[in-house]
Amino acid sequence: MRTFLRFAAPVALSAVVLTAAVPATAVNGFSTSTQQAESVPSVPLGVRVKGTFTGIDLAWNLPADEGTTDGVTGFVVRRTVNGTETSYPVPRAAGTLFNWQDTERLPGAMYSVAAVNADGEGPASVPGPADTVPGTAVVEPKDAVTVAHTVTTDGVSRTFLGQLAVQGATQVIPLATSGPTQQVDKAIAASADGRQVVFSQGQTSLWTVSAVVPHAQPVKILDGSSGISVKSWSPDGTRIAFEREQDGTSCVEVIGATGGTPIRVGCNLAAPSWLPDNQTLVVKEQAQGKLQRIQAKAGGAVLTTYAGTELAQHPVASPDGLWIAYFKNTSVNVIPVAGGTPVPGYPFGTSGEWISWANSNHLLVTRRTESGSTLQQVPVNDGRPYVNAQLFDPPAGDLVESAVWQGPQITIKPTPAYVGPNLTVPFDTTGLVSPYLTCEFDGVRTAPCPPSPFQKAGVAPGLHVLRVWAVEPGGRGTTAVRWLNVDSVAPSVKITGPTFDVTKAATAMITYAGADDNGIGSYDVRWRIASTAGNFGAYAPVKSGTTATSVAISVAAGYEYCVSVRVRDLAGNLSGWTADKCFARPSDDRLMGAAKGWVRASHRAYYLGTATVTSAQGISVSRSVQAKRLFLIATKCATCGGLNVYYNGKYVGAVNLYKATTEYQAVVPLPVPATFLTGSVLLTTRVGSRVYQVDGLAVRRT
Repeated sequence: MRTFLRFAAPVALSAVVLTAAVPATAVNGFSTSTQQAESVPSVPLGVRVKGTFTGIDLAWNLPADEGTTDGVTGFVVRRTVNGTETSYPVPRAAGTLFNWQDTERLPGAMYSVAAVNADGEGPASVPGPADTVPGTAVVEPKDAVTVAHTVTTDGVSRTFLGQLAVQGATQVIPLATSGPTQQVDKAIAASADGRQVVFSQGQTSLWTVSAVVPHAQPVKILDGSSGISVKSWSPDGTRIAFEREQDGTSCVEVIGATGGTPIRVGCNLAAPSWLPDNQTLVVKEQAQGKLQRIQAKAGGAVLTTYAGTELAQHPVASPDGLWIAYFKNTSVNVIPVAGGTPVPGYPFGTSGEWISWANSNHLLVTRRTESGSTLQQVPVNDGRPYVNAQLFDPPAGDLVESAVWQGPQITIKPTPAYVGPNLTVPFDTTGLVSPYLTCEFDGVRTAPCPPSPFQKAGVAPGLHVLRVWAVEPGGRGTTAVRWLNVDSVAPSVKITGPTFDVTKAATAMITYAGADDNGIGSYDVRWRIASTAGNFGAYAPVKSGTTATSVAISVAAGYEYCVSVRVRDLAGNLSGWTADKCFARPSDDRLMGAAKGWVRASHRAYYLGTATVTSAQGISVSRSVQAKRLFLIATKCATCGGLNVYYNGKYVGAVNLYKATTEYQAVVPLPVPATFLTGSVLLTTRVGSRVYQVDGLAVRRT
């Protein structure tokens, strides 16, 4: 296995080289025989093996006794994996703190270090794994800080992605020793699950990369853009917002976390940061210089403008959605997301450069110093931040540009913009070890909380807050927060077409429209069918869960169709079914009984290509039906006569087929039965020298 090493302080990161392993018995030409002289160095002091997700940060101090007069000339680091030992020489540099790094995080690896002088190699430190604390158990890394780190070599600067051990970091360990992460822009962002980072290159492309897998392959999600700077990953992990400068204007856009076409939220906006509802962003409005909360959609509306935030820079919303931290004149301020008075934080003077949230209670702040930069962890107490932990001071001249907290986190999976009153909210504990779960809904806690999903019925309409805590046996805890906008009002829907009672076409288009203040989700369409002489069958689905507002259905001759529609909104609330919209397609004349004197004829002008015709008087055609209304399909013409109509042998009226100009397939309503008709309809030609062309019969049971 190849291992990439860094000979650290005070050597710059650009000194990362590929170093071949050397035998443990021949380091810098000195013997390591057990017969060493007493003048060899003693064991190096303060050996610390710290791990990140992607590598090892090994640091130590000079031994108390350097042995010979010339003192320590170098060191030997030994790594043992599954019984195989590899040794690495480390030359001595100025100072008393020394570093070595392994950019591979190998399970079970043990590390030790020994000092070397002119008389040979001294005794090695006790081998230990990463994150070993003397006298305690081994603790695997659960958190790290990923940084965009700038180094300058021979006057040339470059920024790469690397990681810091959370406690006691002495150097930045590259995520990879080659590839896109070796040349990145200054602003990065982390996913809510703590496992990925988004970065840009040359302000023209967006990339994502795993922050928990050594040398992971980055994925490009956007290319050919321009002016990309600040990024923010949505809490549900599905989208990335970013600032983009184009033609002198700063705009905010949103793209899917796996790529696609960005949507433009708006321009004259900068530095987007997601809120826990996954639907809104905190941004800086460039014209007035104030912070705003806006909708994260194309042309997103402004929901809140925060008074007193003039001159604000780089706003970042806390993961719990309670606070917005930002720089004002490079000092840290905070303001409640709900609005209020900005609270000044620790006055960093002119040194504050970057700010992000480590969790809902701590900020990561980078500051410029006389020698370069420093990274601090700043607690937030009731919204008031103050300086506390110094996380990392890079070598002189190096700069920490931006920093994000990494590590397995509990995350709440994607939820709609609006949810119904019966909540089912899934959450994910991937990467956590046997966590103890606590749920809090609108301030009421449940502990232990059942495994995913969180469920609650009968929630009132309005905005609600769900928090889920996960605490591992070692005490490490993470929190996920989601704002849930509950909508319990059912949407409405109406059928807008068709408008006819009878159709001769083989296809009918059903159109409908839903209405809801918070948006329509989908429609269900159903029908029931009856034949000319039969009863309606049960309802059957035509289309379920469709977002289309129309559906075409095939219509068979001799049947009546009754269609109804219902709609669900984005929260899942479901309307009732509309009243049926019914229509019929006529049966063919061939299905009517015809007395002697009628002739079956064919012509393309007739309905279905056929008609039953006669010029005789007093003869009938008939059909058994079940009907509330009836429609004759026939030819109207200047020589066409009338027909007497009988229901169950009783005369009920007559229809006239006369028309000055010929009309084929005319729809002629027959007299409406006094009661629902079950039986026969009889049509008899009237006295007179006329022509009759009967083409079909449509019946409506409704």
